[in-house]
Amino acid sequence: MYIALCLSLLLTFSYKIVEVIIKRFSANLVRYSLYFWAVGILILVPFFKWNYIINSPSNIIKVMPVFLILLIANCIASRYSGYNPVGKFNTINFIIVWPVIEEIVFRGLILPYLNQYLATGQIFEFIFLPVSYTVIISALLFAICHLQYYKLSRQSTRFMVFAFVGGITFGGLADITHSILLTCVLHIEFNFLAVYFAKKSLRNRS
Repeated sequence: MYIALCLSLLLTFSYKIVEVIIKRFSANLVRYSLYFWAVGILILVPFFKWNYIINSPSNIIKVMPVFLILLIANCIASRYSGYNPVGKFNTINFIIVWPVIEEIVFRGLILPYLNQYLATGQIFEFIFLPVSYTVIISALLFAICHLQYYKLSRQSTRFMVFAFVGGITFGGLADITHSILLTCVLHIEFNFLAVYFAKKSLRNRS
């Protein structure tokens, strides 16, 4: 169990580890740390026997109402996220690359990995989704991981709150479907709408 938790923590901060290593070799390559991290994570995937990455979603009819509720909830919550990446490069990464790789790490690898070593029984229900200890732990790690992207502040605290709530719903959805396909769609939607509303707000002020 302790090994599983330690490995999960290592995966949680793996982006920062990659960034520090790259910075030692070439400062010019730091802006591409995300891509080096993504390649490293994809190399690790085959070593995780139990994962939710390449599976087709199961229980799709059962979760579709919840999925639609979450699509609508994203439209509301994303208005208040505070995310506003600068430049096309960062915006594209924020909308597509970050969501996919984070879903692979937290819902695709960490969650099913923890399920093998910790109690997975439901402890409560959130938006019709069963929430287990492993879902809570993976959501907490997902929230904490944002400290490797931003310094601790009021804004980063807000990011972590959004990440924790998202981690609970995405984790519950991934556990039911045994897949990250729907969570990737939701994550990309949230980030896209966050950027859209941020840009719209800036246009309205000018």
